[in-house]
Amino acid sequence: MSQKQLYLDKKIIDQLAFFYINLSRIVRDEVSLCMFYLFYMILGYNDGMKKKKLLIIGAGLSGLYSAVLLQDTYEVSIIEARDRIGGRIMGIDGHDMGPSWVWAHQKNILQLIKTLGLELFSQYTEGLALYDAPDGVQRFTASSTTPSYRIKGGISHLVTALEKRLHRPVKLNEKVVSLTQSDAKIAVKTVAETYEVDKVISTLPPRLASESIEYFPALSAKLHTQLQNIPTWMGYSAKCVIEYPDAFWRKEGLSAFAVSHVGPLGEIHDACTEKKAALFGFVHSYTKYERREDAVIEQLTRLYGPKATKPSAIYLVDWKKEVYTSTFLDATPLREHPSYGFNATYFTGKLIFSGTESAFEEGGYLEGAIASAMYVAKCL
Repeated sequence: MSQKQLYLDKKIIDQLAFFYINLSRIVRDEVSLCMFYLFYMILGYNDGMKKKKLLIIGAGLSGLYSAVLLQDTYEVSIIEARDRIGGRIMGIDGHDMGPSWVWAHQKNILQLIKTLGLELFSQYTEGLALYDAPDGVQRFTASSTTPSYRIKGGISHLVTALEKRLHRPVKLNEKVVSLTQSDAKIAVKTVAETYEVDKVISTLPPRLASESIEYFPALSAKLHTQLQNIPTWMGYSAKCVIEYPDAFWRKEGLSAFAVSHVGPLGEIHDACTEKKAALFGFVHSYTKYERREDAVIEQLTRLYGPKATKPSAIYLVDWKKEVYTSTFLDATPLREHPSYGFNATYFTGKLIFSGTESAFEEGGYLEGAIASAMYVAKCL
């Protein structure tokens, strides 16, 4: 029998015991007396089977989903260095400033979205695409690709829906300073307080986990190197969303998809929501940030015409500058999607490193974050 099955609420047991005490006074037969002793045996067992304490570092998608999966088995706490949940999932005025897309083959994230009662809509791809070359703009028909989908209302709805399912609230503004193994416990020191727990799951990007926290005893050289060699997904990225009064490009037969070797945006897509018209683009890694908004508007005007000169708003998040996402090692852009997937523990298995980069399939994606949480929950 599992710990989860054995752990019963003490109030319920006391109520049942009270019921059988009174029943035995009335019936006074062997059955009622046997039941009376049985419930008190369970009560004694229950006191010896209290939930172990589990602390999760990071309230991104992987951390939140890990907590939801494990909170019936463990006494789970989540701490987050930021003043918000989500990690690399971030929304500004309804726009996704981190990841946006899911695909039909990503069964775990799609099932979670369904379970949480969220809705999807297809990424807009109808119309011609644009190639922004040094010698001018060219229009072309983009080749067919696997359809992608976005969450209605924004990807932030995913993490807020998970947060509502937690038994305990996330503790924000608690950057972890150190982890110390002592006897059978791990002491987790943050800027606010110290926690003594039985197990820890770190869902930080591996490089951040190795560089931003002190470990006592120190990480082995092999483990430290292993974590440092795993690139942070989106760690080098900068995403820009440009909001307009209307989606004029659609009326002109454009999908909004564009590729540019001129910049400052290297790749552009339609980013319209139900309520707002918008484009989004990934900023070229070599782009200088002087006059960045002017440079973006100049590029969009070159691509989409004079209606692009007057955006309603421009939002930009440079993930390289997010200290709770990236380290100095992430300043170099990736040439291709990394080969993610690893298993790493420390403190005799009581500290587990997890997160989307640890997933052997779909690592880096939202699906990878879900898969990593499911794997850890299965192991524990």
